Amino acid sequence: MTKTPILSLQQVTRIALLSALCVVLRYAFASLPNVQPITAIFLLWGLLVSLRESLLIMAVTMLVSSFLLGFGPWVFWQILAFALVLLLWRWLLCPLSKFLVTLGISELLSQSVFAGLMGVAYGVIIDSCYALLYGMPWWTYVLAGASFNLAHALSTLLFYPLLFPIIRRFSHEKNT
Repeated sequence: MTKTPILSLQQVTRIALLSALCVVLRYAFASLPNVQPITAIFLLWGLLVSLRESLLIMAVTMLVSSFLLGFGPWVFWQILAFALVLLLWRWLLCPLSKFLVTLGISELLSQSVFAGLMGVAYGVIIDSCYALLYGMPWWTYVLAGASFNLAHALSTLLFYPLLFPIIRRFSHEKNT
């Protein structure tokens, strides 16, 4: 009896290539605090292709890029925060954006706005983890990180509609 592999070679290749792309993009945008297209890529891949692959791409990206940008206990918190954001995105906000279409609101517009909100959600989650890690009052980290969270939200809001047709094309080619 032969066992089927957990991931196919095609999935492993996609995960490796997208992770490499995300690491390069994260490094390229490192000089701009919290401005990064990788959040939009994670969200789009989780929506259009597979939440499982998106979680794996995110984890590999965060681990590999931490060797370039600095490794510490915060890497675990980043992976945890992104995982929570991706789950919230897939199970709550994507169905909500489909519902908003029935009200006459563009699905891409609502998803872009929700993607921006996920940038804020990531920031609040990671700030909460840092407050716990360093034993500081929660509100101090959230207030201190508000401008960074806003930058992350705005960049994700802008990158999401720009990357949507590209990721959708890849997901269409994957499914045909």
